[in-house]
Amino acid sequence: MLQVYRENPILISMVSSQKMVNVEFCNIKMKLKFCQFKLFHNYLTNKSRKLSSDTNHVDLLLVRDNLNVTITLDHFLQLCHGVECVMFNKFGLKSHKYQT
Repeated sequence: MLQVYRENPILISMVSSQKMVNVEFCNIKMKLKFCQFKLFHNYLTNKSRKLSSDTNHVDLLLVRDNLNVTITLDHFLQLCHGVECVMFNKFGLKSHKYQT
């Protein structure tokens, strides 16, 4: 297993033999196929666009059992950063967030 991002409380690792990405955050553990990880990245990106200066917590709807999770803004931003780093370093996807 290759750890590709570790910044408490976020851990992202890859199992290349199974083509899986493990994401752990706030007591949540997810095993995602590469395509699911890319969809998770898109989901987080869309969620981040809805943040405002009043945001303190972010609600995430995770597919399994319609699990609703509320995490702090700091943890959400850390999760977004970790997923973004993995998408760039492992899949070559560049962020378009700051382009005009």
